Amino acid sequence: MAAPIDESVLNALRGVTSAQTRLPKPLLIKIYVASLKQEFNQERRMLLELVGPELQTLYDDRQIELEIVDMHFGTGALDVSLLERDPYMLLDCLHEIDTCHAHSKSVFFMALIGDGIGRTPLPTHIDLDIYAALLADEQTSAEDAALLDRWYAAPAEAEAEAKAEAEAEAEAQRVLKQEYRSLPEDAWLAESRSLTLLLERGLQRLLANATADCLQRVQQLRRTQIEREVQRAMSHSSEKILAVFRERAAQSSVRDAEASERLRKIKDELTMNLSTDNHTTLVVPGSASSEAIDPDNEDHEAYLSKFKNKVTDKLRLLIEAHITNDPDVIKGRKKTVQEIFHEHATHLRMLREHTENVLLLESPVPHQLRQNLMANFRNGSRHAPYFICGTHGSGKSALICALYGQVSGWFSSTRVHRVIRFSKATPRSAYNLELLRVICQQISIIFNIPEGYLPKDASFDPLYISNWFQNLLRRIEDMNNDVLFLFIDDLHLLNPLDCDIVAALSWLPTSLPWNVQIICSSTTPLEQLKFTPMQRDRFKSAEYQFVLHADTNLTQLQRPAQCADDVNFVDYMEQQFNELELHYGRQAVASLAAYITCSEYGLTETELLELLMPTDDPESLIDTHGGHFSFASFKKIHSQMGELTVLRSLQQVVLLLSICLADKRLLLHDKIMSGKVLIQWRHSYCLAVAKRRYMGVERTRNLHIELANLFFPQDEDESTLENESSKSETKSVISLKEREPHKDKEREKDNVSAGRKSSSTHHNDDTSTFYNPIAADVSYSMRHVEESWHHLMRSDDTMRFKQIAVCNFDFLLAAVQTVSISYLRCLIEHVRCYVLDRDIELIYYTIRKSSDVLTRDPMQLGSQLISWLRPIGEHDDDDNSLLSMTVRSATAWCDGYAVPLLVPLTGWLPAPLPSQIRNMTVTGTGVIRAVCVAPSKQHLILATNSGDVQQWHIMSNSLEHTYKGHTAAVTCLLVAPQQSQLLLTGSEDASVLVWHVSMREQRAHIKAHTAPVTAVAAGVNNTLIISSSEDATIAITDLASGKLQHRITFHRGPVTGVLVAGACDVLISGSHDKNICVWDLENYTLLNTMQMTSPVLRIDISWNSVFLLALCEDNALYVRTLATGKELHTLKGHKSRIRSISIAKDSQRCVVGCEDTRALIYDMHSGKLVRSMPPNPGPVTAVYAMDNDDFLITVGGNKITFYSFRNEELYVNPYSRNPRRKRSLKRHTQAQRSPSTTLPPITCFDLSRDSQQIAIASGRSVHLMRINTPEYQCTLDGHSSVVNCLKFAPNVEFLVTGGDDRLVQVWTLALGELNHTFKGHAAPVMQLVVLMDSLRVISTDRDSTLLVWMADSGNVLQTIQGPYKSLAATNNMRFAVSTNGDNTLKIWSLTQEDEKFSVSHSDEITCFEISADSMHIITGSRDMSLKVWQAVGGKLSQVLVGHSDAVTCVAVSVTNKTQVISGSKDTNLLIWDLLTGEEVHTLAGHLGPVLGVKVSADGSTAVSGSDDKTLIVWETKRGLALTSLQMHVPFTRFDISLEVSRVLVQLVDSYNLPVICLHNTPAQYVKLPTYSGPSKDVEDLRPQGPKRQMKRLLKKEVSLDTYTWQKKYGHLTSSVMMAQVDERLKRRFSVSASMEEISKIAENKTGASQANLGPEQAALAQSQHFDQLEALWNKRSPPRRRHNAGLSRQTSLVEDRLESSDDDEYQDERAGMLSASYDHIHLLARLPGIRTLHDAWKTSSLRVSRTRTKFYVSTPPHHHPNNNNNNNNTSQNHSHSNCNSNDHTDNNHSAPNSSCNLGQLGKRDAPDLVRDLLQAERPVTLRQLFHWSSLKPHLWRSRRQRNCQSLQPHFRVHVPDRARATPIILVENCDSRRVQRARTDLVLHPQSIQASLGHIAVESATPSGSAGPGGKRGTSCGFLGCHWSLFRGKSRSKSKSEARATPPTEPPAASCNECVTQ
Repeated sequence: MAAPIDESVLNALRGVTSAQTRLPKPLLIKIYVASLKQEFNQERRMLLELVGPELQTLYDDRQIELEIVDMHFGTGALDVSLLERDPYMLLDCLHEIDTCHAHSKSVFFMALIGDGIGRTPLPTHIDLDIYAALLADEQTSAEDAALLDRWYAAPAEAEAEAKAEAEAEAEAQRVLKQEYRSLPEDAWLAESRSLTLLLERGLQRLLANATADCLQRVQQLRRTQIEREVQRAMSHSSEKILAVFRERAAQSSVRDAEASERLRKIKDELTMNLSTDNHTTLVVPGSASSEAIDPDNEDHEAYLSKFKNKVTDKLRLLIEAHITNDPDVIKGRKKTVQEIFHEHATHLRMLREHTENVLLLESPVPHQLRQNLMANFRNGSRHAPYFICGTHGSGKSALICALYGQVSGWFSSTRVHRVIRFSKATPRSAYNLELLRVICQQISIIFNIPEGYLPKDASFDPLYISNWFQNLLRRIEDMNNDVLFLFIDDLHLLNPLDCDIVAALSWLPTSLPWNVQIICSSTTPLEQLKFTPMQRDRFKSAEYQFVLHADTNLTQLQRPAQCADDVNFVDYMEQQFNELELHYGRQAVASLAAYITCSEYGLTETELLELLMPTDDPESLIDTHGGHFSFASFKKIHSQMGELTVLRSLQQVVLLLSICLADKRLLLHDKIMSGKVLIQWRHSYCLAVAKRRYMGVERTRNLHIELANLFFPQDEDESTLENESSKSETKSVISLKEREPHKDKEREKDNVSAGRKSSSTHHNDDTSTFYNPIAADVSYSMRHVEESWHHLMRSDDTMRFKQIAVCNFDFLLAAVQTVSISYLRCLIEHVRCYVLDRDIELIYYTIRKSSDVLTRDPMQLGSQLISWLRPIGEHDDDDNSLLSMTVRSATAWCDGYAVPLLVPLTGWLPAPLPSQIRNMTVTGTGVIRAVCVAPSKQHLILATNSGDVQQWHIMSNSLEHTYKGHTAAVTCLLVAPQQSQLLLTGSEDASVLVWHVSMREQRAHIKAHTAPVTAVAAGVNNTLIISSSEDATIAITDLASGKLQHRITFHRGPVTGVLVAGACDVLISGSHDKNICVWDLENYTLLNTMQMTSPVLRIDISWNSVFLLALCEDNALYVRTLATGKELHTLKGHKSRIRSISIAKDSQRCVVGCEDTRALIYDMHSGKLVRSMPPNPGPVTAVYAMDNDDFLITVGGNKITFYSFRNEELYVNPYSRNPRRKRSLKRHTQAQRSPSTTLPPITCFDLSRDSQQIAIASGRSVHLMRINTPEYQCTLDGHSSVVNCLKFAPNVEFLVTGGDDRLVQVWTLALGELNHTFKGHAAPVMQLVVLMDSLRVISTDRDSTLLVWMADSGNVLQTIQGPYKSLAATNNMRFAVSTNGDNTLKIWSLTQEDEKFSVSHSDEITCFEISADSMHIITGSRDMSLKVWQAVGGKLSQVLVGHSDAVTCVAVSVTNKTQVISGSKDTNLLIWDLLTGEEVHTLAGHLGPVLGVKVSADGSTAVSGSDDKTLIVWETKRGLALTSLQMHVPFTRFDISLEVSRVLVQLVDSYNLPVICLHNTPAQYVKLPTYSGPSKDVEDLRPQGPKRQMKRLLKKEVSLDTYTWQKKYGHLTSSVMMAQVDERLKRRFSVSASMEEISKIAENKTGASQANLGPEQAALAQSQHFDQLEALWNKRSPPRRRHNAGLSRQTSLVEDRLESSDDDEYQDERAGMLSASYDHIHLLARLPGIRTLHDAWKTSSLRVSRTRTKFYVSTPPHHHPNNNNNNNNTSQNHSHSNCNSNDHTDNNHSAPNSSCNLGQLGKRDAPDLVRDLLQAERPVTLRQLFHWSSLKPHLWRSRRQRNCQSLQPHFRVHVPDRARATPIILVENCDSRRVQRARTDLVLHPQSIQASLGHIAVESATPSGSAGPGGKRGTSCGFLGCHWSLFRGKSRSKSKSEARATPPTEPPAASCNECVTQ
């Protein structure tokens, strides 16, 4: 709902007004200066020259105009006052004071009071009784009486009657005759002084004997000018008067007493009535009291300086005080209401003027119209609008105004709303589109439409506005108590534009609702108005049409008093102009009338005075007969030509009545529009009369140039205008074109350099921007937008017009901001009615295509111009081209914008121009043989069959001139090159005529042939005229003399064409003799001859004189080189006979016109047909390419078509490394024309995690770019098919790409090289994810296979079968999420193979998002809901319901974990609270389904994209739209940087990726957390196997409940364990626990639990406490313990003991493990054929990583013999440990010793596997090793004897086809009977040092960091040994106690052997 409006404003908009209704006043401060002429000469000059301009600069930004009125300026010598020359000027002075008070916003009167009051002026009116008293006076002589009778006459009868009608009680007066105007100045001054002296003495004598009434009137007659002016000003207001009193330091001793007394009274009156701020006193230093102010005097100079400063300060303070709270100055919040109210107020004032004049006397039209209207109203029937038609002066406007006042009384109980518009009175009422737009908005305000004053989907498009108007009328139809009247006067004055639908007035409804009435007037008959046929049939009914010249509709108007009854309106207007010329001189009236006629909406008084009043010498006498005006003479003619519109008191009306009746003219009127008081013709016919009387074509152009210079002054060095006042009409800026070229270049360089000095650089960009230097100093106001561009357009200086106005960004922005986008569109449409220019066409179509978005968001103007015009600017060879500067100006404005704004950094849009620009239809020409463009570029010159050469204006499609001279059909024509005005025409009459185009006169007539002329050319700087003829000759004639210089008779057949290569003055001729000759024009020698195969019909050469195109009689087109004549191509593809040929200005393409009505475009470089143009009404007889290939002109029949011909579709690589070299590609690689076939569309892109780089996949290539600049980096080519997906690593060190070639490639970004290729997929790769550790990659293919593999080696870690279309992984790397777009979503564990979940919706899942903390997964579905799932467990935790259509997208931020933003097909976005499930905000702004949403890292800003092709930036805290950008093309997805400074958009089927900058982004940069976990080996990253079902009843609790669980179920564990648990938990939650403390705790617990723990459990318990220390150190929770069957380094001590309580269940799992001891592995490496473990691994024929993996076997440390004996005693049956100790007594033991020891081991219960290997006679392969016979019975032994607990493998190798054996195997968690089908793994056990196969060793290594008894430090096993140094070593003393603690009756559990890898 719209905001409430002030009631008075609403009533005014409804048409309910009264005398008290306050309408907006003009933004004008007009100050009348009252002073004595001679006394204050210097002060008045100071006010005009310094104070006024200084104050004006202060208020320019508020659009306030300041004018100082000095009536003494330009009135001649100082000793002669204004009133002495013309006594009637006193009335004009007083009227001007009234006008200043009525219009001024602040101070309107300034009184300069000095030493005197001046002389009494000659009275213009004397009452009869006073006049009689003067004659009866004794001292009045007969001569004096005669003098009075000679100059004062009795009033005329007509005047007396008028006076009586005005006031019956008014006394008769004697009036001063005006014959003095015809007297010489000196004679009148003598008469005037004598008459003044006579009256002064007589009136002074009357004072003694006069009555009270007479005394007052006598005193009034004796008042001086300054007294009357002060009196009139004080009668208006005392608050807006400024008085300046001037005192002298030396007082005069001789002074008139009476004058001094009257002066004192004036000062006292001003001082007493004015506040202290409104008056001031200045003292003039010096001794002479009567000395005039001399600026050369130091004292006087100081006084003048003080005067200037004091007056300036006083005026500034008073003005600020008055305008501070003025509602017209303060811009209201309701901009729409304010705009409509000001527009309506302008028309209400015009209505009030018509109403006050009461011109309508009698008319039957109102009565008839009322009858028809009320009949339809009572019946409730629909009807048509009513039309009042009549000629000029017939009373149409008077009838409209009368009906406006009467209709409200026709309805008694119904509210009547009235809207009136006077067409073309304002810019908003001059165009159909803008008129209808304002009316629609006013209707919306009147009826308070709920949608507001502008619909959400509003577009200032003609079709939309028309539909909007119809919809509003339908809504009014449902309002039973309201009636709407719409009055439109002078409907025919609306400008018809191309944007109008079908017809200009098609928006007028043919059927109106019963309560809507439209009444229009028109001078043009309805049949000639631009109606549709259906409208004409409907409107011609007599019920709706009232023709005023019909007898039944005769209308009588009130005639002026001096107008006779037999004089019509037209004749009366002519009489008025004649009288004005007689009074003021024709030159002055012509100048004033011409300027007003040239103006579009009127000129202000200041503008007219600046044009008409010279300012060189203020003391000179400005005479109107010289064509100029002063303040005084302008005020007089203004009041005489116009109506005195200021209200006066009754007494004032009586005083001015006679002169008003005598001099009032209904010619001009003052109009208040856009805060200005404009002077304009009252009747449109006055404009026609003035144009006919005073204006010609050249005069009109010069006047527009002067007006253009008024609004846009030129610098002195750029202008050659003369300041001579007598030659104002000869001023022209055309002379600027005649300046020397070097000066132009120098000035251009200066302008560019100056612009670059003021350029601003974007904080993220490298591109410098600067404003247009040509118009850099122009501050565009409303007057520039509304008026100035008309004069620039009509001044015939198209380049200046484009630079300053229509192609200047500041001008376009001012038009959009001050008026509307619809007005800007109408403005450019209006320009297109006069000017054909490619730049203007580009601007127009840019505005037209962007009008929808600019309607809703005008601030997108800069972004839209950049989007459309940046790619075109990149094509221009000149970086300082006009469009390039427009784009730079727009970019500079965007840089200076203070709020968020989306600004494109790259281009993606094609040229906005359509294929066809313009169509012309010509008549009466016959077959057009040739066509060319006039030098003005706005006219087309046609060669006709009749012999006349016609010149047509292109945009108006009108014939402007016909060149007559030929007597037969014109065969050829040519406009001479080099910007010449010469036109050459050849005809069948065998003559050649030379014309001057601008002057339209014939310059030469050449008769040099005896047969028809076939071609003409100009050479040698247009001094030679060359013509060819069918007489087989070529004539060369001198233009200056007209004499034949040379005749070429070489050809033996008709010469069909001659051309001149301008670069080298070479003549080319073609003939029917099959020859093409090249001639030298200097000596006329033959340079070359080309022999063709058939007669030559037409020839043309390229602009660069390289190619020659010849059309021969065999209908073949031959392309040859001009220099050598070598044939390059024969153009093929035309299917009919060719009629015309032309080569484009790019010297690459040629155009041919054919008989089949089509024009074809060929590429001469490749010889291929490029394009076929649409068909024409007839054969294409002429083709022409304009300069710079702006447009292509084709002539077919009577239709002339203009096509966009600039080669803008040339390929420009968007990934070029150097942007400035893009245009070189245009010049050198022009064969590549079609981007669609050159560059494939973008398939995907990815933004790096640091938001600095972007990777773009286009076809088989991947392009890397920097997004801040944006700057191209490199291209990665490696795929053999299309790239489907790519992903940056989180550490931004490498990039992963996948494609249809089933490969995944890993690229190193630092070097831009391919690291390696992953070939594990059997189908095209569809999705990629790089985990946060930047080590693992997840890839999916079209076969629904998900592979988890190592990025550096390619080793596969996990294989999953599941959805593949959408894939993501949690930041904690625990889960992967994927879906195929069905109603389910799969959650896969990356750490546990059997841990997977499936979540679902009732309909298809369209989107999902994982929270930054990896806790939740939010899914959106077509079921219109969002669901929040727990990542762990997949449980549903929240359902978000609020959308009314399918959810399409969802986004979460990094920092704000409770905020969720979702988008839907219902066009809205919702912001949710994740915890409560409530809607926080609804973001409504899109007009189509939302495609995607992204949120900044800090959660403060969101960006959404929609099917309506727009991006909108939102503030999430308040739910407000910050800015938007219309992309104009559909897009599929987009992404944003962390702080939303960049937005990247992927378009549909496009090779461009727009990079958009969010200027002034409100989001803050948030550095994303990086993965900082410890480095892990491959086997640590491999997920664990499936977990077996547990059978215990009690379930272990999580987190802090572990302590409670231990307390509650403590009986399940030993008492020793409970104490350990207590101590461990206390230490766990103590952050201050140090590494040493936790290490000691682990050792203490290990020693205290020797009875329950083995050495491995004790060591791994220490490992768990190290992990806890690391967690405390990083302030995060410890890693989750894995419920594995075997003990691992992440298995806690308590967890292990709890699991061991269920011994029977765990024995089955332990039985599945088989491991070999360290000793035997080492010996296996010594076997023949297997030298190292690395060789053994290679011979296993299993695929491994490309990275070379080395295995090192370290020797165990020495053991003390006593310890070995103790061990042997402990385990009698398994005492091989002693043998092992003996084997390793030395680090470098030999192989024989090892064999011996193994032999001893074999005698004891050694494993069969090792024994068989030692006894083998030949080398054993790995395949034989796995199938060894002794291995099988070992696998079938009792599972309880193999209780080995192993660690998680480091590497897992997947065998593609079948599992192959490895030397070291681990069969884990599987049935021993299926061991051959189990997955094989390499075992790496960092914890164990020594053990036998299937048995447990009771020895451990020496503790790390301490020397053992043997004096040697324990050996570190690679990285793991270093990293796990806290738990690698144990003391030997502890080994004994551990050995004793082993129960002797139960066989010990088998231990895992250790192999160290690096």
